[in-house]
Amino acid sequence: MKETTRKERIARTARQKWARILLAGGIACLVGLGGYATYVYFSIKQTVNSMYVPLRTEKTKASSLPVPTVRQQERAEKQAQPAQPAVQPEKAEVHEPVTLLLLGIDERENDKGRSDVILVLTVNPQTKSALLVSIPRDTRTQLAHSKTLDKINHAYAFGGLQQAVDTVEQFISAPVDYVVAANMEGFAGIIDTLGGVDVENKLAFTYADYHFPLGPIHLDGKQALVYARMRYEDPRGDLGRNERQQLLIKALMQKKGALASPSTLNGVLDTMGKYVKTNMTFDDMKMLVQSYGTAVSSVETIRMEGNGQLINGIYYYIVSQGEREKLIRRLSAFREQVVEKGAEKGAEKAGEAKPLPNQASDSMEGRRGEQNE
Repeated sequence: MKETTRKERIARTARQKWARILLAGGIACLVGLGGYATYVYFSIKQTVNSMYVPLRTEKTKASSLPVPTVRQQERAEKQAQPAQPAVQPEKAEVHEPVTLLLLGIDERENDKGRSDVILVLTVNPQTKSALLVSIPRDTRTQLAHSKTLDKINHAYAFGGLQQAVDTVEQFISAPVDYVVAANMEGFAGIIDTLGGVDVENKLAFTYADYHFPLGPIHLDGKQALVYARMRYEDPRGDLGRNERQQLLIKALMQKKGALASPSTLNGVLDTMGKYVKTNMTFDDMKMLVQSYGTAVSSVETIRMEGNGQLINGIYYYIVSQGEREKLIRRLSAFREQVVEKGAEKGAEKAGEAKPLPNQASDSMEGRRGEQNE
């Protein structure tokens, strides 16, 4: 009996020992994970702060208050400490659409650069859908704050990021909520950090000593930049280039799993801090991820119909006033689109939305002329 009790005591002690070891190991893992999560959080916050620029959009211009800088916002947060812990309200449901302007800036040696990629992305959480409008870089329009008629991408070259934003808002007759501008060289650096991207190439061509065959191809950063820039060898000119750029963006989004690696994440954040500018604060980004991150189940891409035209020897993409008004109505209708809740249509249950009027065509094959950079 005593021998049995002694063996049970030894076994119990051994189990307790291993339990303590496992507990200590588990705590160490949790601390490590928590420490990494904290590191990631503050690294991202620091990067976002370095990317921030106090741009004005139509919405912020409606306020008489100046756009605060990141330091001013942080100072205000510290000074506004409540006397007693505040009760955190439940997160409100997302209803309002949000519009982002995405600009790809092509800067070259001794050249300030141009916004060669112009995308307007509107997310409507009511219908869980997004509308992506691609504006051709050669579109002829009146530049904001001037009487000059020129290519829309020249607004950045003449007046920087602010005039580029103002010109796009003027062209679509609608305000944007947030702006993200990325230098194309930085875009290439991010691709290299993520180990390259894979795309399904639909047009075989050779450009800048690189050959891009038909079918699936793997691209490093430099190859991706060349792939995104080519347009003269493309029968559709700027339209074909826009599609290749969209392919690269989608391929890049599929690489998000690589960010789980600390070294990869550090490389991406470092590159973004150098080459990306935005009017989003860290809190804005958190809100977008938390409130709109799962608000999209489908993305529709539309383009404007127009035609190429040489004016004084320079190539422009001409969009008629009628087509521009159609685009304006399309954007407005998409933002106002809601899900039918009535029993007759049962749209809320089916996830369907009311039909939209005046849908713009997804094809805008224009006549190509000699294209002047």
